[in-house]
Amino acid sequence: MIRQKTLFFCLLILLSGVVTCFSQERKTPDEKPVFLLKGKLTDVSNGAILRDATVSAVYEDKNAFSDANGQFALKLEHDTATVRISYIGFQPVDTFVRFDNSTLLYFSLKPADANSLQEVVVSGVQEIQKTSQMGRISIPIAQIQSMPKFFGEADVMKTLQTLPGVQQGSEGSTALIVRGGTPDQNLILIDGTQIYNPSHLLGVFSSINTNFLQSVDMYKGAFPARFGGKLSSVIDLKTKQGDMYKFHGNASLGLIMSQLTLEGPIWKGKTSFIISGRRTYHDLYAGPIIRSMETDVKKLAFYFYDLNAKVHHRFSDRDYLDLSLNIGTDNFKVKTETEDNYSGGSSVSKMNTGIYWNNIVSNLKFHHDFSSRLSGDAALSLTRYKFSTNIGNQEIENGLTNYNYNLGLQSGILDYTARMDFDYAPNTNHAIKFGMSGTYHTYNPTSHFEKQQNDTATIIDNVVDSKIFASELDAYIEDDWQISDKLKANIGLHANAFMVQDKMYPSLQPRISARYLLPNDIAIKASFVRMNQNIHLLSSNSLSLPTDLWVPATKTILPEKANQISLGIAKNIFKNKIEFSLEGYYKQMDNVVEYKEGSSYLNAITESNWEDKITSGKGYSYGAELFLQKKTGRLTGWFSYTLAWSNRKFDEINAGKMFPYKYDRRHTINLVGIYKLKKNIELSGAFTFQSAAPFSIPTTSFEGIYQPGYNPYPPNVQYYPQRNNIRIQANHRLDIGISFIKEKKNGNVRTWNISVYNAYNRRNLFFYDIDNYTKSTVEISGYSILPILPSISYNLKF
Repeated sequence: MIRQKTLFFCLLILLSGVVTCFSQERKTPDEKPVFLLKGKLTDVSNGAILRDATVSAVYEDKNAFSDANGQFALKLEHDTATVRISYIGFQPVDTFVRFDNSTLLYFSLKPADANSLQEVVVSGVQEIQKTSQMGRISIPIAQIQSMPKFFGEADVMKTLQTLPGVQQGSEGSTALIVRGGTPDQNLILIDGTQIYNPSHLLGVFSSINTNFLQSVDMYKGAFPARFGGKLSSVIDLKTKQGDMYKFHGNASLGLIMSQLTLEGPIWKGKTSFIISGRRTYHDLYAGPIIRSMETDVKKLAFYFYDLNAKVHHRFSDRDYLDLSLNIGTDNFKVKTETEDNYSGGSSVSKMNTGIYWNNIVSNLKFHHDFSSRLSGDAALSLTRYKFSTNIGNQEIENGLTNYNYNLGLQSGILDYTARMDFDYAPNTNHAIKFGMSGTYHTYNPTSHFEKQQNDTATIIDNVVDSKIFASELDAYIEDDWQISDKLKANIGLHANAFMVQDKMYPSLQPRISARYLLPNDIAIKASFVRMNQNIHLLSSNSLSLPTDLWVPATKTILPEKANQISLGIAKNIFKNKIEFSLEGYYKQMDNVVEYKEGSSYLNAITESNWEDKITSGKGYSYGAELFLQKKTGRLTGWFSYTLAWSNRKFDEINAGKMFPYKYDRRHTINLVGIYKLKKNIELSGAFTFQSAAPFSIPTTSFEGIYQPGYNPYPPNVQYYPQRNNIRIQANHRLDIGISFIKEKKNGNVRTWNISVYNAYNRRNLFFYDIDNYTKSTVEISGYSILPILPSISYNLKF
């Protein structure tokens, strides 16, 4: 372990020295002196950093944009400048500054008044063709909250499903399928800490509370070197900081869920808090209705809640501390009791079933600005995912228990992580990020207990604990390098070592993304990335369920790997009102896992030898993505079209032949629009189309063969000619919403929202049953679970 840590530290220091050496500015004797204006932007009300704000030097016609830490840098010809700073939702700032190359200036912006927000003047828009990054999309939180609501709730994951290259796993699910990947291949970060299963109610809702978010960034291809551990995408979620000067909040009430968010100062100007919670209550009225209809049901509960809290303390302009906690829990419990009276006695059968899953994500981060060129973060984090289910059956005959059976299953993950990240800007041509982290993992794939008793003895008493312990080291360095006026590149390297069961899996993962400006400011962009993933998700269907098993790479199961290349063009068009991008990609994945043919999903849960039931193979995905996005004006939104292929190949599946993967959909179209009809009326709509996904269907059924001593009526044996051999129906849906907004005299803002999910009642099929076979056809029945669903909700900002 010590040798591995030493290796990573040496590698990091070496890379830092090389990049820093090449990043020094060199001037010829005739070159004019260069002055560097460096600054940091924050919200004056709560100290929150402001990213993607525009900073312009008025008389030199130069501009820059603040980064994820709120910092910017402008290279100017003089040591004085008139600076204009603008950011949507904030009052613009015009100021005269005098500076030197060693000073970091701090600017605080005031939020615009509610009345002035209706006519925001944007004096600067970040041009997509100027950045080296490709495959990254940022969605303003205001746009997410303006989307049509599902049962009164804005959902960040459902919004991300409308982006190019992204699909939903199944109708109504929040699972993300990105560029032919799987739900487990998405790295979802909350303030830099990973969350494993961000879903509620079997994936219908996400566990991400939009009211607690400050920003949402999604990377689909050209992953910067600072991210690692997953193959398909990175969803980088940053949470809000509480207001340091005033107390206020937000409350909403919907048909099945309510939420409350409060924030304000603890120590005015120094320490703030924000806390947000949600809970469903459909069980409070659905439970009594079901119990009245089904007399055997004695108890029924199914609900979820989540709680988000954060404390922010500023020691000075250069130092602050954040402590955050995010908890999400789902509970499902049902208790039935069936009584049978007969002559001479009675019998009672009691059944208890419970399903529970829970996420905990906690993060402690300290930030320090060492100088105008160097800043750093030190963080400690914990993330835990836990799933458990219990099944109990008790048979009582004439008041005496003659049979008792209990089965309990558990799985989960517990991670402890320490991390350090640094941002270094030696000059305006380079923005260097580097850092390291260490994680201790505890995996619990399939622990369970089983106990069976009759009135005389214990028949089964079995306990299996399958915990696997692993440690992981990461180091990275990346440089966003302005090579010339036309050429810019982001070059980086991510190093990883995963140690499990006395075996180590090291990897070096190069990353490069570049853009070149053609005439008329058309950018050609290209990237190559290599990613490694040390964890697998074992799933038996196209859903992403809490019952799916998270298992690590072991001494016999290798980590997943992927190489991805991308090529595209990008430009802001129509006077910077619309972002246009077109990207093509090709991705090859190695060591992706799948259940072997004939393996039982249930046995993989209840037995400890899950490694024997899976096989590894290759995955191939490629396609093209078109994206048009409008971020300003009364009408905002986006259009996306994706043409994609996704295939898999396993030696032990489908006779070793390649087959279309279960998430393979050829065409995906999304159209999202948000329109401010009047000052107090906002319309929204989202249309999605996905061509049919493949699934496996048997073409022949044979009678089972009877074997003495076994089932006298053996089930039929179904014959599948190949994996995923049929496609049936495309999915499409329209969601619409209207919001009525009113600002009251006391400054409170109330909003009524009416939304309709699946407005034209499209019966998108959720699953299928086989009904009958004929000589030439197979008869199947399809089932839809989400018809037209209207909802109404009330929101109050106070």
